[in-house]
Amino acid sequence: MYRETEERINEGLSPPSRILLGLLAGLMGRMMILTAPPTKTQMFFYLFGGFCLATALTCIFKGRVRQFFGSLIGSVLIIASVWYLSSQIFGDGPLFSARSDQSIFNAIMFTVFFGIPGLTYVAKAKFGLGKRL
Repeated sequence: MYRETEERINEGLSPPSRILLGLLAGLMGRMMILTAPPTKTQMFFYLFGGFCLATALTCIFKGRVRQFFGSLIGSVLIIASVWYLSSQIFGDGPLFSARSDQSIFNAIMFTVFFGIPGLTYVAKAKFGLGKRL
């Protein structure tokens, strides 16, 4: 039972789903890059746009190219979760707060739900250099 489930998960999304997600992520990335305001936050628009474009490429391609771009996304999630958690711990952030505010608990939750899966994927995919998933 578990092998069959794992095989289905490893198959990934159907081609129409991948194309739709890739198209939407690509459009969102392009929009973020083109609408970046000429202020000090411009870099964050570019970074998020690049993240969306990497997501689009991950959806569209197959094989090692998909693993490479997926590993880039996973690495970004790892770095973001470590940065967020360390900034809250060393910046004397509150232990608990509202879900929309920054806190150590929210940083731990981000790490558990985004950082650890990103790390797991990067370790499994090996940036497209290992065997195909």
